[in-house]
Amino acid sequence: MSLARALLIVAILTATTTFAATRTAPAPRPSALDALPLTVAAWHGAATAPFDAETERELGADVYITRAYAATAATPIDLYIAYYAQQRPNVSIHSPLHCLPGTGWEPLEVSTIDLGSSAGTTRVRRMLVRKNLDRAVVLYWYAIQGRVVADEIASRFILLRDSVIAGRSDAALVRISAAVTASTSTAGADRDVMAFARALLPSVTF
Repeated sequence: MSLARALLIVAILTATTTFAATRTAPAPRPSALDALPLTVAAWHGAATAPFDAETERELGADVYITRAYAATAATPIDLYIAYYAQQRPNVSIHSPLHCLPGTGWEPLEVSTIDLGSSAGTTRVRRMLVRKNLDRAVVLYWYAIQGRVVADEIASRFILLRDSVIAGRSDAALVRISAAVTASTSTAGADRDVMAFARALLPSVTF
């Protein structure tokens, strides 16, 4: 990402959250997140340990979930969803483009791809990241009141518009990752993380 684009994202984020805080009231906790299935296609999931208190304060999410999904003949999947009932100064969705490098993961590839879902064209972000000798494929998108948005700048404009028109700025980040290991190639991780995302998508477009 160029410095100019990074600065633009920061400026839009600041303007959006400040304006949204003056125009919106918090939305209720999404029931879809509470009811998120533990079985997604061939994968069966379980909750993982919550973040420590400091990390939770930094994220500022109203509610979040972390789960690990496993399947007999497919790559294990990690799922993280953070929901924000209202964007406000110092409390808003954290982009993986910024959060992952902050935890030591270096982006090697960043692109926007089409999941090819049954709902038609569904574009999400894809990242190939590295931390020491570990690599992982990451997919993520912003769930904004029934819409799937891949781009950070676009998501901020949508939230700003919704704040003006509907008085709402609730949104969630959906992040799915699969490790690339000696037994799982990058292509295999891509295939499985995309299959998981397609199966999960109807449950998380709140």
